[in-house]
Amino acid sequence: MLDLLKALFGGNAAQTSLLAEASDRFLGMLDQAHELLVQAVPHLLDKDAPEELDALARQVDKTSNRTERDIRKMLVEHLAFDHSDGPTCLVLMSVSKDAERLIDECRNLMESKLLIKSAVPSAYADPLRELSGEVSEVMQKTREAFANNDEQAALALVEGEKPFIARLQMVYDSLLDDDSLNTRQAVIISRALRYIQRMRAHLANIASTVVFPVHRIDFAKRSFVRQAKERIGEGDDTASESPKDSA
Repeated sequence: MLDLLKALFGGNAAQTSLLAEASDRFLGMLDQAHELLVQAVPHLLDKDAPEELDALARQVDKTSNRTERDIRKMLVEHLAFDHSDGPTCLVLMSVSKDAERLIDECRNLMESKLLIKSAVPSAYADPLRELSGEVSEVMQKTREAFANNDEQAALALVEGEKPFIARLQMVYDSLLDDDSLNTRQAVIISRALRYIQRMRAHLANIASTVVFPVHRIDFAKRSFVRQAKERIGEGDDTASESPKDSA
């Protein structure tokens, strides 16, 4: 992320202001996503959840769509000043897309309650709330790592994706073997798990931009992680590839 910092603080005022504003707007998107999910977690898969949450989700979703477009416009305008900041602009475009999709998935998760007719058993509702709560914490950590250019924290967030997915997979496995659920319940739980998984993946993508060069972001390959560790002095421990890399 060194190139991003150079671009933000090394150019002239007219050029820098566009990049700085784009970066600030992106961080604001993460703040909105975090606020939305924190409020939603206690009411996940609750068909009687407060209607105010639905209105908040719609508002945040619309705002994030507009913000992503605004960021893209700012970055294109900035490139008219200086083409050398191309990699920086690509990073900001990438993370703003992840943030917009992060909010989409959060809204999808909240709206799962619209499909509910019979209550989702606590054996599934409780783990889903726990996993969603963990995602909200990762959102905050990802925001801090990006804003502070904290490579060690970012790398830990990238590596943390696979263990998280493994825990989520355990719920999937229980779901497959559970004959007590009706079809609607099973579909709702499965969809909720998918939304949570996608949110965690988008956060790992964002964190990857802090430690990986542009052509490697979004991919937590073992070799990429190992080289990043060696560069920042964390030793030569290796991490397993995330499921999306082997797909």
